[in-house]
Formats: sequence, structure tokens, C-alpha cells
Amino acid sequence: MKKNLLIVAAVLFAAVMTGCTVYQTDKANKLVDEANVAIEDANSNLEKGNAKLVEMEKGVPEIGDADDLEKLRAVAKEIIPMLEKARDRYKEGGSKFEEAGKLNLQDKFKEYLDFKGKEMKKRGEIADAMIGEPRSLINTSKREDFDKEVEAVVAKFKSLKSEADDLAAKADKIYEENKQIFRAN
Repeated sequence: MKKNLLIVAAVLFAAVMTGCTVYQTDKANKLVDEANVAIEDANSNLEKGNAKLVEMEKGVPEIGDADDLEKLRAVAKEIIPMLEKARDRYKEGGSKFEEAGKLNLQDKFKEYLDFKGKEMKKRGEIADAMIGEPRSLINTSKREDFDKEVEAVVAKFKSLKSEADDLAAKADKIYEENKQIFRAN
């Protein structure tokens, strides 16, 4: 028995001395899978919300009276929960990437996860910014005020989208240059 313990101790010592690194890739991949589920749900909600937003935008020039405005405000109220769910699910996906990035992983995999986490959080900010347009329709009483608020929403959207796209491009570049470390470990 003592001899077996000595052999096990010697093997463990040799592994430590040779710099044997045990990566937590399987655990990271599980978190990435969870992130991807959240992102798919976010994308679905964003698409639904965006379709309704387009419907709302088309109706704005057609507003002729208070009844028309109230009908369009009802559409705006349908949009907000869709975009809120998209925002929350993107943030959840981003948190899963960040959690995975804290594990013992190869540096390039960690870097990729960091960019993906930041990208998803930025996409959550995009969805949150998009909520500004239906809220503006609900909260404003003058067309000029609505137009001014929408202009600010669009500017914020464009800026955030550019940032998210830049983060996605950085993550994609790391992935393309290091495909061998993804899912292979």
C-alpha cells in the first residue's frame, strides 16, 4: 500500500514539475453553450421587436387623430417587453462568456471569450437603446418632440452597433487564427 502511494505521489510530482496544465475547456464549453442559448433567444426577441418597430414607424406618418395615436401606442407597448427580454438575454449571454473566461483556459480562448462577453453586453445596450423609440411615442405629445427623441435613439443605436460589430470582428479574428483550440480540448 505504501509503495502504491509513493508511485501516485511520484507521478503527481512529475506532472507538477513538468508544467502539466489542466485546462477547464469542457466547463468553458458548457458555459458557451448556455450563452448561445441565451443569445438565440435574444436574437429572436430582437427580430420580433424590430418587426413591430418597423410597423410602428410606418404608422407614425399616418396618425390623423387621437384614436390613431392610441392604436400606435398600443403597438409601442407590445415592443418594449420584447426588446427588454432581448436586452436581458444578451446580458445573460455576455455574463456566461465572462464566467467562462475566468476559468483556467488557453490565453487565446480567454481573449476570445472576453471579446464575446463584451460584444453581447453591448448588444444588450443596443436593445435597451431601441426601447427609446417606442417609449418616445408613448411619452411625447408632439410629433417634433418624438422626431427629436428618435433622432437621438438612432444616433445612440448606430454608435453602439459599431462598437458591438468591432468586438465581434476581434473575436472572429481570434477564432479564425486559433481554430485548433476551440472545442478541440
